[in-house]
Amino acid sequence: MMIINKNINISLILLLLLMACGQRNGKDSDRILDNERGLSESYPEKDNICYAYLNEKDTVRLQIDQKADGKIRGRLTYKLYEKDINSGSFEGKMLGDTLFAEYRFASEGKISKREVAFLFKDNLVLEGYGPMTQDGDIFRFESPERLAFGQGIQLLRINCDGGN
Repeated sequence: MMIINKNINISLILLLLLMACGQRNGKDSDRILDNERGLSESYPEKDNICYAYLNEKDTVRLQIDQKADGKIRGRLTYKLYEKDINSGSFEGKMLGDTLFAEYRFASEGKISKREVAFLFKDNLVLEGYGPMTQDGDIFRFESPERLAFGQGIQLLRINCDGGN
């Protein structure tokens, strides 16, 4: 049990160091998206709850902020090995213990949109996967009720201050 805790602590420290080293590209993309949406500032850090995934050369960071209007807003960044960084913002709703949101992100020099889903379990967040179809300028899940969770990216809750 002690070895597992030590490995988790080492993994979290490495995750935080990697996120600190690579934060510039994500912040630039966030500014582009904020300017397009008419926002001048990021969501306040103190209200955010953060989750992260680190697996060898891949990192994912999910930062959420629940607003009074019942909508969930935040930031989401994917830094996957040998793929372009996807960094942007999302807005959605909780349906039970699952967040369904529209993710607007910058990648390969253009702005794209797709639906994302995350299942929340204690301090763990599981990304949902399933077939998607294009609906106008956004990719949506074909059958949101049939998404698979836990077969891919699993994020752990982290301290937001450590990765910024």
